[in-house]
This record gives sequence, C-alpha cells and structure tokens, in this order.
Amino acid sequence: MNWLATLNESQLEAVIHPNGPLFVVAGAGTGKTRTLTAKIAYLIMQGVEPKRILAVTFTNKAAREMKQRVIDMTGPHAMDVWLYTFHAFGLQILRRHIQELPYGYKPSFTVIDEDDGKKIVSDVIKSLGLDTKMFSVKSLKNLISLFKSNRMEEFERSEEEKIYKGYQTYLRENQLLDFDDLLIYTLELLEEYPRIKLKYQTGFDHVLVDEFQDTDVIQYKILKVLGEVHKNLFVVGDPDQSIYGFRGANYNNSKYFLKDFNAEEIILDKNYRSTNFILKAANKLIAKNFNRPSQKNLESDLGIGTPIVYHTAQSDYQETFYVINEINRLIMQGYTYNDVAILYRNNALSRLFEDAMIKEGIPYIIYGGISFYERKEVKDALAYIRVINDCNQDFYFKRVVNVPKRSIGLKSIQVLEEKAGQLGVSMFEAIDYVDLRPQAKSALLDFKKMIISLKEDFDEMEDLYQIMPVLMSKTGYTQMLKDENTEQAEYRIDNLKELQSVFTRGDVYYEGFFYEKLNQQLDQIALYSDLDQDVTEDNHVKLATYHQVKGLEFKAVFMVVLEEGIFPGDRALMSTYELEEERRVAYVGITRAKERLYMTHAERRMVYGQIKIGYPSRFIKESRLDMPEPKYKPTYDYESHLLKTGDHVDHQVFGKGVVVSIEGEVATIAFAMPHGIKQILESHPSIKKIKKQ
Repeated sequence: MNWLATLNESQLEAVIHPNGPLFVVAGAGTGKTRTLTAKIAYLIMQGVEPKRILAVTFTNKAAREMKQRVIDMTGPHAMDVWLYTFHAFGLQILRRHIQELPYGYKPSFTVIDEDDGKKIVSDVIKSLGLDTKMFSVKSLKNLISLFKSNRMEEFERSEEEKIYKGYQTYLRENQLLDFDDLLIYTLELLEEYPRIKLKYQTGFDHVLVDEFQDTDVIQYKILKVLGEVHKNLFVVGDPDQSIYGFRGANYNNSKYFLKDFNAEEIILDKNYRSTNFILKAANKLIAKNFNRPSQKNLESDLGIGTPIVYHTAQSDYQETFYVINEINRLIMQGYTYNDVAILYRNNALSRLFEDAMIKEGIPYIIYGGISFYERKEVKDALAYIRVINDCNQDFYFKRVVNVPKRSIGLKSIQVLEEKAGQLGVSMFEAIDYVDLRPQAKSALLDFKKMIISLKEDFDEMEDLYQIMPVLMSKTGYTQMLKDENTEQAEYRIDNLKELQSVFTRGDVYYEGFFYEKLNQQLDQIALYSDLDQDVTEDNHVKLATYHQVKGLEFKAVFMVVLEEGIFPGDRALMSTYELEEERRVAYVGITRAKERLYMTHAERRMVYGQIKIGYPSRFIKESRLDMPEPKYKPTYDYESHLLKTGDHVDHQVFGKGVVVSIEGEVATIAFAMPHGIKQILESHPSIKKIKKQ
C-alpha cells in the first residue's frame, strides 16, 4: 500500500478514518478524487468485499476514471465495486425491481433522452386537441421535470396538469422512463418497499459520494436511506463550490448530512494548484458568505507567487485591448495559449473578446460552448435580416420560415422549393403560386406579409441600431424564448440583446446610407464566422463561463467584465441566497488560476446597445489584497490600446498602412496613395495588425 505514503496528513486521516459517517470538506485543488479513490482501495485492502462498496459521482467520465484508479491500486477484483453516476445506480436498481411498482413496468423498459421527452410532450398536446401555439414544449418539459422531482408543488394551469398526466400515461403505456424517473422510482422502491430497502441497506457496507455539494433533494434522500443502518457514509465535497442551484443542487444538503448523521468532519485545505496570493484572495472573498456549513483556509507550498493584477479600463473595448496585450506579453515570457483562460459570467459576454482575438490573430476556442456568431438564435436573427434585405435568399428563407413555429411543415417547404424551381423564381416569390393545404398556404402568406412589412420598416430606417427591436417584436422570436421560461432561454435573449450592440457599433464603424451600412455589417459578420478558429490546432486561449471550467485549472486566468449588475447579476442583488451562490461562482473562478490572476472591469460598457456606466463588482473589493506594484514596466501603453505608433496594419479597403499616432480610441494611419492619411477607430473591424515584412 505504498500509495498511502503519497497522501498528506489530512488526506491520510480521511482514508484510514474508522467506520461511521464522515464529511471530507475538500477545498479546490486539494486532491479530492485521490482521497476518495484511496479510501475505496483502503477498504478493499482492509478486507471489505468490493461488491459491498457503493460509490456515486456525477459524470460517467469521473466514474470510469475512478474505477480504473482503484483497479490499478488493488487489482482486478476491484471491478466488483459499485461505482456509478446517480442515474446509472438508479438504473441498476430499477432493472432488478421496477416490476414491484404499481405502474405496469417490466425490467426491459427503455430510458428516453431530453429530446424524446419533448417530442412526447408535443404529441400529447396534439392528442388532447389543444392549440400547440399556446404552449412552449421546452418550457412544459421543464415544468414536468420540476413537478416530478418535488421542486414545484403544483401546476398553475389545468391544461399543464392534463399534459403532465398524458405524458406520464404515455411513458407507462410504452414502457419508457425519463431521467427524473430513474431517481424518483428508485427512491420510491427504497422508501416504500421494506424488503428492497433492507436488501440495499444491508447489501452495502460502505457508501461513498463524490461532489456531494452538487446533490439534489431526491439524491440526498436516496443516500440517507442507504446509510441508515451501517452509517458508513463517506461524502467528499466543497460547499464553497456549490454553483449548480439552477440545476436543482441543494446547498443545504451539507448541513443536513452533518445534522442527520451527526457526522465527523475532516477538512482538506492544502492546495496543490495555486500560489498563495491567489489562495489568499479566494479565502478573503468566500469568508464574506455567512451561510457556510464548514470553514476552511486554503494554503499551498507553491510560494507567495505573482501579485494579482486589478485593472480598470475606460471602456469595454479598452478592457479587451488590455487583455489581448497581456496575453501577448505572457506568450513572450514563455506561456502558451493553452495556459490562458478568459472567464466571464455568461456566454453573451464572449463576443468582444472573440472580435479582438480574431483581429489580433490569437487562436481561441469557446470552451464548452460555441462562437457568438454560431449560436442558433444569432444565426436565426441574421437569417431574418438577410431575407428582409434580399428576399431571394432561399437558404436563409428556409432557415426562418418556420421559426417561431407557424404550422409550415418540411413537406410544405419541399413542395414550395419544387414550385420555385419550376417557375425559375425564389421560394419567397413562389408562395403566391404554390398549391398547398389551406393552413400551410395561409401561414406562408402571413410570413410573406410579415417580411414585406419588415422591409417597409427597414426602408424607413436611418441607423442600424433600429433593426433588432422591430425584428424581434414583429417575428415573435423574443416572445417564443420568453414562453420557454428557462435559464437557457434567458441566455439566448441576452445573446440577441448583445447582437443589438453589434449593430449599434456598426453605426459608428460604417459610412453611407442605411442599406450600405447594413451590407458592410453583414459582410463583416460573414467573414468573422469563416475566420473563426483553426480547429485542427490545439494551442488555443480558452474563452468560457465559470460553470464550464469548474474542475479545470490554467496557469493564467483573466476574470473579465467584473461589474455590478453583470457579476453579480441584477437578480442576485435581490436575494442573499442568490448573492452567496454568485460569490461561490467567483470563488470557483479565482481558484482556477495556478500562477497569474487578472481581475478586470470597465468604466463604460455598451450593454444591449446602450452605453452604461460600469461600477466595479463587489467581488473585486471583497477579494482584493494589498498588492505591491508590479515589477515590470511596460514599454508601451498596453493598458489602453491594441495598436501603437509604428504598427503595420492592413485595411480591407485602403490596403497596407502604418500607424502614425493614437489619440483616445482613434488611430491616425498613413496609407499608400491615393488614400493617404486616415483617422479610424482602432477597434474598427476592417483593420488587422500585421507583422512587419
């Protein structure tokens, strides 16, 4: 058991802890998984039969990796350990016992995914003779899930309850289970059937739980039943990293466990990831949360490290310039792009940083997400604009003709396309001549009328910023998202508001009449999409939200757009509970950094097309340490500008030029004749910095 020698004092104490309930409070980067796998291996080496050990975690990947590590430590007989995700554990129980429940299920039932569930909800709405336009399928499926898992007590509308009952009946008649059922039916068997309850209470001698802070109400109840007899519950987690409340994680489970089982507590606070400046800032921030079941103070042996950099930019664009220039400086010092992450509170905030990366030629990927201009709602909005701008664009017409849904099926679109081909006209023009069932024909004529009306609106416009409000209102797109009433829908609405900022800036960037500016803007966006990143190259800066990088680490982390109302968001300011979760999100952000941490904000920011004054996030003040002045003195004013005097640039129209001077945000650039000297915003998307030949 030489692997025991690799554990530190607290880890070893947890691993060799005698029987009984134990809460291992494992701070960020303190070797949580190593401790958990060592505990399983230790139990096996102490003579516990592998098949009498149950360990549950949250991802299949984590379960596979943990199992392999235990096998490497103790040998192939460890294969018999029950090491599953919560849902996979539920599936094991239900395959053995589901026929005991009074719902007519056989052990050969099928598990459906989220999309299958939405399709069934849609079919049920139709079968009940209800108007499909009155309901958002996605929102309904979400409500059904909340109701089934007891996170919602009752439906507000009787139609919703009818749809729920129809959905459940359909599942049972067709031997189908959704993901909620895997946990709910498992709990029902364990609570209501004494023989089954006893079988699993006595079948396992030890139950171990990974990422305990992410458990929900149902999962905790399952664990509570399983641990009632032997009390050998070993849970590992960090309440300070509980950031999935919106998915149902119950922050109070940590308190309940300590109380319900009178559990002992061991704290892992020796960090193996970050330098102590970073850890001190994290400790200082999280200490502001009152509702903490366990206190801890992270420290490491990695030295005091480089001071944290706090940066205030004059504007949102200058914040991006600062970040870009700092990344370039880090690269010159020997860092790779892979070492760097830019973290923000929501996906809509990625766009400015994407634009700057493209301009500077820095490779990047949107981690766990997709590029701003590749997001569905953004592509839909741009497709609408292209159709209004030129109604002969069949490709874009097909994308939006049934978004939001207008009872125009794929078959109708196919018939319309064939008719257009026969007549040699666009699909838009062919609407008047196509022969379809009345409902589809009427819907197509309404769509055409709407596009013509929007075209008339565009003809009256002088500025690009006028586009989005009219477009989203008349097409019903924003209303469609509001009806979904989900967190995801809110993010998608935010992305559309961010597109408003793109057009508002376009009014500054482009010259000419409305349609001239619009065409330049659309061309630029099309170029951005094509220019994205070279996916074959794996050395990229990571752009991500905090939730997407939980569990990851980077040598250098930029926490950007740290402004009140954005992070923490406006909604969190109304509730202490939500504000504390936001603070935990910030804590997760700080503890991703190994060597360098930057915290930045801007005094002025364009938010959804409006210039707003930005106030620094309270999380900057709450985590701020008294830092010595940085040792380096930059050779240029990297704090404010992407370009500097002497830089060579390439302009899409004027060709190659040299920067003569910079004043404010305007660069004076000398181009070859006949263009001569031009004054252009340095953030203008048509300018790209080039290396000197």
